[in-house]
Amino acid sequence: MNKRIVLNIILVMIFFFLINFYIGINGWIYINALLSKWMNPTIKVIYWIVFLLITFAYILSRVLKSKLPTSFFKPIHKIGAYWLAIFYYLIFFVIVADLVGLILREFTSFKPSSITVILGTIVILFVASLIAKGRKSALDTQIVHYDINVEKTNEKYKELSIVLVSDLHLSTLVTNKRLAFLVEKINKLSPDLVLIAGDIIDEDITPFVEENMIQTLKKLKPKIGTYAVPGNHDYYGGHLDLLAKHLKDAGIHILLDEKELVENNFYIVGRKDLASKKRLDLHELLEGIDHTKPIILLDHQPYHLEIPTQLGVDLQVSGHTHRGQFMPNHLITRRLYEIDWGYLQKERSHFVVSSGFGTWGPPIRTGNPSEIVTITVSFSN
Repeated sequence: MNKRIVLNIILVMIFFFLINFYIGINGWIYINALLSKWMNPTIKVIYWIVFLLITFAYILSRVLKSKLPTSFFKPIHKIGAYWLAIFYYLIFFVIVADLVGLILREFTSFKPSSITVILGTIVILFVASLIAKGRKSALDTQIVHYDINVEKTNEKYKELSIVLVSDLHLSTLVTNKRLAFLVEKINKLSPDLVLIAGDIIDEDITPFVEENMIQTLKKLKPKIGTYAVPGNHDYYGGHLDLLAKHLKDAGIHILLDEKELVENNFYIVGRKDLASKKRLDLHELLEGIDHTKPIILLDHQPYHLEIPTQLGVDLQVSGHTHRGQFMPNHLITRRLYEIDWGYLQKERSHFVVSSGFGTWGPPIRTGNPSEIVTITVSFSN
């Protein structure tokens, strides 16, 4: 690991600690104002021990995973994951509450302790409401549909029914039970094709193997087949080769800078993720392809959409963005990508970006729900 990466990690950790310390101080001031009659040094020590354990629970669970028993790792990991979402919103609300508190103390006759209790309680209620709604949104999977016309003939199919899912992030938090729910939903849609646009696991393949998720994936029953590409998180844990083997065992075609002519009728092209050190340029990958046939491209990250447009790709499906996962992050992803969610047509090329099925980190979605995408592709026969 080079010095620049180490320095960046150190700076992020310092920032994370300082912001959490700021939140922790505000939390203690609130508790002290709320329970002033019962305060003593022992309670203060207990408060800070519990606060620091919760603050660093997610990091510790990831670093010490191999050394922790599963019965201890899972609750610590879950507590830490939820704290990341709580922490994210506390940053905003605590700063606002502090500013409002300063104004009220300066210009009103309210007791400082009363101001602290009222504002602190409002912050807790707001954050608790957001987290509860975010959890519900992460579980209430919506089906989003797009109709697309490809200006090419298709000798066998008048139209194709496609189900697109991305960013499953199968893990300790997105479990086999959740995957079984997804597979059942997809099978009820009875698609011709299932396309999985990356981030199948959340770095660590252990939960995927231990919960025997491969058996669940084997239950997918599209009429033509299931095709997948890896996302950045499928690379991070160093388990891509093993994941690819498991997917193939489940009858899923994982395409690593590969193309497949399906039923001599249309192409499905799958790219390695940008996280790969060896990724072909798209023009290399499309060499020798028959452009009179429809071309469907799977690429996890929706960058540089002008390239597949220029090269005659008919439909590209992607994920990765999560549409920010937490609002108002969608305002950032909207600026980072030409399209961070939904449908876009550029000349004769069509692009669909999913906000994803699973979650990274906290199992929370605020501002955008979990989704399954259905696409009906009609052809100019």
